[in-house]
Amino acid sequence: MSDWRDLELDEITEWPLLPQLLVIVILCFVVQGMGYWFWIKPMIQDIEQLKQKELSLKSTVKYKYNQVAAMPKMENQLNELNLRYEFLAQQLPAQKELASMLSGINQVGIQNKLTFTRIDWGERQNKAFLYKLPLNIELTGQYHDIGSFSEAMADLPRIVSLENIDMQRVSTESSTLHFRVMAYTYQFKGKE
Repeated sequence: MSDWRDLELDEITEWPLLPQLLVIVILCFVVQGMGYWFWIKPMIQDIEQLKQKELSLKSTVKYKYNQVAAMPKMENQLNELNLRYEFLAQQLPAQKELASMLSGINQVGIQNKLTFTRIDWGERQNKAFLYKLPLNIELTGQYHDIGSFSEAMADLPRIVSLENIDMQRVSTESSTLHFRVMAYTYQFKGKE
């Protein structure tokens, strides 16, 4: 043991073989430890970050690939929606068609043997992208004639919905009914 204490570092070349090998092994471990800590460990961290970035980019590419693959289907759906939109837009009356529409509804009532006591436009209601146009209708006639009139209204080339329907007998002895209804049609704001 006293041999180990007597060894001087500046005389390392003259040391016995075993202490020289021990110092070399210790220096190798220190160099390897420092190399790992200062060079390899940062590289491993960089590699992990690059792996995460690769996964993120792969998922982005997969998402975009799926979007591109779905593009023809979405274009077909968009074309179909545009056709439906155009079809529905054609069913909404323009301002200049409102008078002829009123005349058409009057004609449908006459064809179904009904007598109008009132038919006029109410005040236009402003909605998000269209106007709701109320039509006050009051008429008298037989029950089945009123049903045929309602059916004929649904077959008109323009959209007309019936709401707030009220039917009452004209008198207790009569089978004639007094029919009140609020009919609505719609108009795009751009079609005034």
